[in-house]
Amino acid sequence: MTPNHRPEADTARIESGLLSGDVSADGLVRSFKGVPYAQPPTGNLRWRAPQPPPPWHGIRPAKHFGPRCPQPSRLPTSIQYFGLEAEAEDCLYLNVWTAARSSDERRPVMVWIHGGAFYLGSAGQPIFDGEQLARKGVIVVTVNYRLGRLGFLAHPQLSAESDQSVSGNYGWLDLIAALRWVQANIAQFGGDPGCVTLFGQSVGATTVCAFTTSPLTRGLFHRAIGQSGGALSAPGHTDGGSMLPLDAAEKAGLHFAQKLGANSIAELRARSVEEIQLVRPGAGWTIQRILDPSVADPAERATAWPAIDGHVLPAPPVEVFGRGGQIDVPLLIGSTTGEGALFAGAPSLRAFKEQALAAYGDRATSFFELYPASTDSEADAASKLAKGEQLFVAQNWKWARLHAQSGRSKAFYYSFDRVPPAPELRTIGAFHTSDIPYVFRTFGAYRHWPWQAWDHHVSDTMSSYWVNFARSGDPNGASLPDWPSFDVAREATMTFADAIAVKSVPNRKRLAYWAP
Repeated sequence: MTPNHRPEADTARIESGLLSGDVSADGLVRSFKGVPYAQPPTGNLRWRAPQPPPPWHGIRPAKHFGPRCPQPSRLPTSIQYFGLEAEAEDCLYLNVWTAARSSDERRPVMVWIHGGAFYLGSAGQPIFDGEQLARKGVIVVTVNYRLGRLGFLAHPQLSAESDQSVSGNYGWLDLIAALRWVQANIAQFGGDPGCVTLFGQSVGATTVCAFTTSPLTRGLFHRAIGQSGGALSAPGHTDGGSMLPLDAAEKAGLHFAQKLGANSIAELRARSVEEIQLVRPGAGWTIQRILDPSVADPAERATAWPAIDGHVLPAPPVEVFGRGGQIDVPLLIGSTTGEGALFAGAPSLRAFKEQALAAYGDRATSFFELYPASTDSEADAASKLAKGEQLFVAQNWKWARLHAQSGRSKAFYYSFDRVPPAPELRTIGAFHTSDIPYVFRTFGAYRHWPWQAWDHHVSDTMSSYWVNFARSGDPNGASLPDWPSFDVAREATMTFADAIAVKSVPNRKRLAYWAP
């Protein structure tokens, strides 16, 4: 290593003041963690749009992640997706990784939005570490935002005190504030504010999709990557991805406040974070600190989920795409083949059939043809497969098709079917989130898994595609297999599995059932 390869000092001056970060052991990558991009959303700022952070004097240390938004704990699993982290309502912090040697460089920027059903997760999880992507030539930014009811509660009194007469979607306003922070500050880290890729997974991808239809995000990003998720459910749809209109979300928020005995927003702002975030209707309106992922209460989701508010989202995204009104940027999108593998399945064959008949009515016959089962174990597997394809795979496929039909920019579609080499995953498959460490090259987050040479090859290939796409809007590059763009006639799909090859869309008949 020569001095010419070392970055500038581990300091950066942004609008708010001077930051002191860390430098990697080899001196090539700088990181700045826990950088405030808004004021703490506490006290009277709870349930208000994010406000600019106050400036500071001297040098602010930026070597540790900021706290994540308060959220339920989750029972530990071998997947280790949600680890133990500091939590606080004061959570609006972001992180930057850069290998730029000078602030005069203009490297492409990738802004990551984490998943977690809008009430779990953080930007500081080890699988989102941006160092390895930064080594490939991009600036990586990961963002914490308000989650659950702190991030998405709507209420008539909150709408009344808003200049836009709306409420909810505070977590999305946080992310928009972070994108504006990027525009104002990323050049100081060697990034190009005119070449920003927004990428995310699960509800992170839902957010990316929704942001391509928001007037508030126009000009803030220039490429979009959606992994395992979208925002294209029709209003009132029962697949778990539909967003309520503002009036319905306000009614749900009012009901929630009444259950807590809060008769005004001032009283609600005075309640503890634990009451706001951890009270669950399915648990008799009591605090539940440990999340039971098998419980999904619609009344709870209505108070902790984005809404069509007429401000962040003027209309359901599916309608915007249908008339070609989306922000037309290049798109890279896809999902895993076992999205529902870790979800709760049907407890028995009888329950599987009863649930399908109740949910799909006249369409149940077609459902049973596409997802056949004759034993309890087959019913469990079919139920998980159906859930994953309905909630995620069909959303991504529909997104790619709508983009190809109404947009001018190219779309690139993928399917991830590489099963990580952990013994407990042999019968599970390529589960929801399993592609993330391949994209970020963060296998170290799962050190106990026996990663193979092919895993590293898949990871190097995927991360190169993602970086190329961030740079030019096209994933292709030297020494990589050719990835043709997606169109509705061919529907070319890059498949990452035990081989890397272009195929047609897998299971198209099943996807068409969910996204006709």
